[in-house]
Amino acid sequence: MAPLVHVAVASLTLVLVKTLVELLSERLRSPLENLPGPPPLSWLRGHMDQLFHPQGWDFHLKTVAAFGTAVRLRGFLGEDVLYLTDPAGLRTILTGEHGDIYEEPPMITIIEKNKLLWGPGLLSSTGMAHKKQRRVLDANAVFSVQRMRTVMPIFWDVTRRLEDTMVNLLQCGSTELDMLIWMSRVSLELIGQAGIGVSFDTLSETSLPSEHVLTAKQLIPLSFPLQGFMRLVPSIVKIGPPKFCGFQDGIVPYPNIRKLRENNGACEGTGRDIISVLIQQNKGADPMDKVSDDELISQTGTLIFGGHETTLVALSRILHVLSLRPKSQERLRLEVMGARVERRDISYDDLMKLPYLDAVCKETLRLYAPVTQLHRVPRRNSIIPLSRPVLGRDGQMIDCIQVQAGTMVVLGTAAVNRDPAIWGLDADQWVPERWLQPLPETVVDAYLPGVLSHMMTFMGGGRSESCIGIKLAEVEIKAVLYVLLSRMKFGPSGAPITWDMHNFATPTVQGGNKPSMPLKVTLLSG
Repeated sequence: MAPLVHVAVASLTLVLVKTLVELLSERLRSPLENLPGPPPLSWLRGHMDQLFHPQGWDFHLKTVAAFGTAVRLRGFLGEDVLYLTDPAGLRTILTGEHGDIYEEPPMITIIEKNKLLWGPGLLSSTGMAHKKQRRVLDANAVFSVQRMRTVMPIFWDVTRRLEDTMVNLLQCGSTELDMLIWMSRVSLELIGQAGIGVSFDTLSETSLPSEHVLTAKQLIPLSFPLQGFMRLVPSIVKIGPPKFCGFQDGIVPYPNIRKLRENNGACEGTGRDIISVLIQQNKGADPMDKVSDDELISQTGTLIFGGHETTLVALSRILHVLSLRPKSQERLRLEVMGARVERRDISYDDLMKLPYLDAVCKETLRLYAPVTQLHRVPRRNSIIPLSRPVLGRDGQMIDCIQVQAGTMVVLGTAAVNRDPAIWGLDADQWVPERWLQPLPETVVDAYLPGVLSHMMTFMGGGRSESCIGIKLAEVEIKAVLYVLLSRMKFGPSGAPITWDMHNFATPTVQGGNKPSMPLKVTLLSG
């Protein structure tokens, strides 16, 4: 037995040495060597602590301001990381001829993680499987404009329930309320009712948040600490047959993984009823377009995870911004109250036509993108062109970048949305009025691969093409604001709010460690 142990140890040592030698060799001949960039704080962790720090907003913005739209950063053990905000580079990766290179492998760890958590749904599929599922969802027209018009009464019913509950809470005058909780409850209920036909929450004052609400609130906090562990997922899921993956959940010594699986079970409690219509449509589909029932059932997790957090964060951020800007809040209030003079509830089209409401939503989503960065990894070597050349370390201008297969590419979505070369000198300021006039040519000519008004907040191309739930998110946000602002006023509480940069931006009370956003809410007379 002892000789076998020695052989195993020796073999493992050789593998580790070989890997380290290859790693160091790649560093010495890196094609990114000439790109500008800040020195790493640590050879072991590179810039990772800064890139993923909860308060890392300034690092992202200052890095681009100092070094340009293509920057060389360092990852673990000195590995190369390309930080990219160049419009042409983003188009190449997300929508260009090289889009397929960056589409499937980039998020292999996230793809496999999502498959473990949600099953083989939209969030955990790539290639033809992803396209098939998209076709099924598109055929059902769950998120089409016509669907939004049809379900508008549902939106009003849900938001009016929220209004009634909050009015009851405010009968005694101004009250401090944690609006993050209420935005979480209403956004999940809107997704459930309008998107998948299920009620998650009565939104009543006396009822506690449902199991689904509590589950959804835990998804991001539980999954964010797993980023390091996720590097092991592609290897772990290949051990043994598919059924063995479920067994692995019980033996992996990481409680967050078990909690996520348990929470996912709560979300899928009525999954087969929710997607029964999709299953029926799938039965009559062309054999080439059919997907499995498991894939359809897994869309439940896609809708809850993909839609709830984005809408929750956007709504919370808008209310927080308006609470700090009473004049802008009053202007928006006058607009929505003027729109409801004739009818208490308005149509989808009339809601979408409110100019200042639209401007406030777009400007907040631009300046405070819920998702700060996305990552891609090419499957093979490629060349990324730059529309704005950067100055290399050798003093020469660089107008294209050679990227080796396996290189981590960080797409700085939030930094692009604040790029002064695109949005002007006031790019880092909240100016909703910019949307009430034609956008500058610099914005239009940038041709950013976004699906909402030239912003990178909702991206196009590859797996995120057309951002399937964007219309649902937009009408949710506007309907909630329309109802709440016509009945109540929002102001800052005594506790300052800070926003942490996790997978999604998350508000917390300064000095606190739990997500929350207390605001002073006052019921308006009449």
